[in-house]
Amino acid sequence: MAVQNVLSTAVSGLLAQSFRAAEIANNVVNVNTAGFISAEVLILSVQAGDRGSGVLARRRESNGREGDGGDTDLARQFANLIATEIAYQANARIVRTAEATLGRLLDTVA
Repeated sequence: MAVQNVLSTAVSGLLAQSFRAAEIANNVVNVNTAGFISAEVLILSVQAGDRGSGVLARRRESNGREGDGGDTDLARQFANLIATEIAYQANARIVRTAEATLGRLLDTVA
């Protein structure tokens, strides 16, 4: 897999996890808002032929009770936020490693 493909995949992961974190924040801040229906973000693999080529983030509204924010489980939101942070950090580490690899390659060529 070429370095640019690795970067593209990792950046798509960063964007997806950012979207997920924003949705979690929205759920938490609106937990007591009348009429609020919480949502979650699904992270889906994108395939290009027989190889993965990144991820997509899709928003899905909850099927819980409507109208009082009562379908928002704060413990679950914070657990999801921790998982999101870990995934974001992993993707950021991949970006840094790919950039360093590309830099060494360019130094070798130059």
